[in-house]
Amino acid sequence: MQPSARPEKRKAATPAVTAAVPQSTITTRSRAPQLARNYSANTLPPSTVIRSRFRSITERLQTAPGTRGTKRHMVDESPSATAENASAWPLSLETPIRATSGYSNATAPLIDTLLRPQRLFAHISPLNDTKTPVRRDTGDYGSSAASIQQSPARSILESVHRESEHIGKLEALRRDAERAKFELRQVEMDHEHERIDAKRTQQRLEADMAAQTKRIEKLERDRKWLFEQEEQLAEQRRAVERDMSAQRTAYEARIDEMAESARGLEQRLDDAHRAMRRLKADHADQVDDLHTRLTRAERTAAERQATDKQQHGGGSPDVASMQYMVDSMRRKLRTKDQDIDELQRRLRTALSGNDANAHDNDDDDTAALPLRERAVRLERDLREQCEYIKAVEQQNNQLRSKVQSLTDIAAKYERERELANSLQTKVDRLEQRQEEYAEAEARFTALQQEREQWDRVFRETGDTNKQTDQRAPCSPFAAAKTMTSQKHRIQLLETKLQSLQDARESGNQQLQQITDEAQAYKHECARLESNLNAEKTKAFKLDASRQHAVREAEFLRTQLHSYDHEEASLMAGNYDRQKAIRIEQLERFIDEQRTWIASLESSVGTSSDTRNTATDPPSGLEAVSASLLQGYREDAEAKQNELDGLREEHQRLRGCYEELEKETARLEHQVGAGLGYNPRTTRILQLIDNPAAQDYAIRSEKLKAMSAENKALLERIRQLEKQQQTPLSSTDSSNLEDGTESSPFFHTIDNLRTENQSLTKQLEDSVKLISRYKKEWKRKAAELREVIYSILGYRVDFLTNGSVRFTSTYAADVDQSFVFTSGDDNQGAMRLTGGGSKTYLKGLRNDIRYWVQERGSIPGFMATITLQSFEAQLDQAQ
Repeated sequence: MQPSARPEKRKAATPAVTAAVPQSTITTRSRAPQLARNYSANTLPPSTVIRSRFRSITERLQTAPGTRGTKRHMVDESPSATAENASAWPLSLETPIRATSGYSNATAPLIDTLLRPQRLFAHISPLNDTKTPVRRDTGDYGSSAASIQQSPARSILESVHRESEHIGKLEALRRDAERAKFELRQVEMDHEHERIDAKRTQQRLEADMAAQTKRIEKLERDRKWLFEQEEQLAEQRRAVERDMSAQRTAYEARIDEMAESARGLEQRLDDAHRAMRRLKADHADQVDDLHTRLTRAERTAAERQATDKQQHGGGSPDVASMQYMVDSMRRKLRTKDQDIDELQRRLRTALSGNDANAHDNDDDDTAALPLRERAVRLERDLREQCEYIKAVEQQNNQLRSKVQSLTDIAAKYERERELANSLQTKVDRLEQRQEEYAEAEARFTALQQEREQWDRVFRETGDTNKQTDQRAPCSPFAAAKTMTSQKHRIQLLETKLQSLQDARESGNQQLQQITDEAQAYKHECARLESNLNAEKTKAFKLDASRQHAVREAEFLRTQLHSYDHEEASLMAGNYDRQKAIRIEQLERFIDEQRTWIASLESSVGTSSDTRNTATDPPSGLEAVSASLLQGYREDAEAKQNELDGLREEHQRLRGCYEELEKETARLEHQVGAGLGYNPRTTRILQLIDNPAAQDYAIRSEKLKAMSAENKALLERIRQLEKQQQTPLSSTDSSNLEDGTESSPFFHTIDNLRTENQSLTKQLEDSVKLISRYKKEWKRKAAELREVIYSILGYRVDFLTNGSVRFTSTYAADVDQSFVFTSGDDNQGAMRLTGGGSKTYLKGLRNDIRYWVQERGSIPGFMATITLQSFEAQLDQAQ
């Protein structure tokens, strides 16, 4: 690339017309010479178009006086004839003044003569060298010289008057010409703006047309997709119907098989019953013989079964089998519920898809509304699209009805499946009954064998007891009774042991709580003692400062009285007695306040003496602290007593707590189900803690404080007025009586302190807000710099003097940068003031002159530098 040759080529290609730069365009320091050149270029003679319009205003007839001419004089526009045209074009005008005066083009040098300086009291015309007199009234240039010599001053005045009139008309014509130029320039600018607006409108309409075309294509794709979805749903429906018919056939065949197997089982059961009846008939005699033994065996079996229940804690096999059946049925119900939820979810998905398509179509319709106002020719297409959208909505409604029918079919299928499940359950129940019957037969056989064994054991035990004369359980009933009693005793002992352990744990917890409370009270006492010592120190300091202030006040009072005496003695005529009276009143007020403070201290001391008679504290503050400590101790004792009562109520409250937990669970269930709130009958009036209530509370507190302060100040003013009216003795007595009353200035101080706290809080909030704003501003500034660096390719650095440094991404060195500063008016205009290296800026002198000085475009200059740096980097890399 050749940076120095390229700007000259661009300058040669551009026309020699300089356009006005807007205010928002970035300017440079070398703008003033350019504006001077523009101004000198604007003062050239008008062009052909401007001259034609100017001729239509100023051209007149040259052949006859009193008429306007229509001939147009063309002026040479070459640079050589510019000066001649600039001085000769006013002479070619034919004006009404010339027509009425009898002048023609032959007398054109008259204007030149009028514009030149003339000699006063000249008796001859300066138009020619023959000294021919001029006669203005008749236009006759051959009259005698006697008529001119009669009034020379009048002729001079008339010539001067004509000269001024001609000059004024020439100036008016020149202003009309400038106005015509300006109007033409305005017309051209308006035409350019209209052309730009027309181009923008065309581009916008083309973009809208492209968007509409894309939207139509999208709608066409949506329509095809809906057709495909409808076909898929129809295919799925047919597949579901086929599956349902196949499953129905399979279930019917299975039901038939189960019924056949049930009939076979019933037949086998009948055969077994008949066999049992035969066996009972065959063994009737044996049953009669062994009736007594069977009774004892049944009793033994019952006791053994009870023992097994107590040992294992379980139920009978029948109960276990029933529990197993209930668990299996619950599992099946859960699986069925999951299938139903899955089917409902699929239906909701399909319905939401249809609704989403309908919403998309509605959005397209609303998006097409602005195009109806901008382009009338698209209204027909929009109506077609609306009709198409309505058709799509109808199709969606049809699909929704089909989905509803499929939902009904699925419900029917579920009912049939439940019926098949119920039949399967019955078959399973029959199988379980058969298994239970087999287990009962096996248990019966085992019990018979066990009964025989127990019979042998008890016979042997009875024989042994008879020989040894021992009292041992010789029967199954006695053995079971003994075992049951031992188990009951063991359970009682375990319950007692558990209660003792619970009591020990509760006692340990109470002991730990009491220990913690005692430790806390010790810490509180230590803290109060430290506070008491601090208060003593503070009181001592305050007392010392008070005494110092009293001494200083006495000194100042003495000095003030000395000033008063000096003023009274030196300025006898100008002594201000009102000021002296006011000073005395203030001194009395200070004495009243001092008396009131002393009365407060005495009242505090007396109260502390009544509370603590055992000790005699040295000051009122120590008495207050001791009384507070004694109060804390009494509170500790009261808390200990309350703790004992609370421990007694703990057991009662535990039962209430369990009941409340149950009630809370029930209420939570109601709240979760939405049973306690009906939006139709319940309405929220206001929130308890809202900003309006807070603001009202703050304002109410301020109003109450200000009212109290106002009342106190008014009361104080009344007292002062009464004191001024009463004599000094009564005033002193009233001061002694009112010494214990509260001062009105305390309300003012409290209000000021409250206001100071609120202002401090507002200041802290504002500081926090400002810090947050600063953090957010820094983050946004860093983000802006990153965006500019990644998109525009320039790193932005803000300097301390308000300037901005731009460094290109493709710069080979750090010194290859540019520095910009704001303009004088600070209205967004920027100026290029320098850079990192003078050598680098000298190499870019041609680009700066072409882009910045002549074109006034800093963005174009920056883009050119970016391209040059990028190409230089590529060349260097290659």
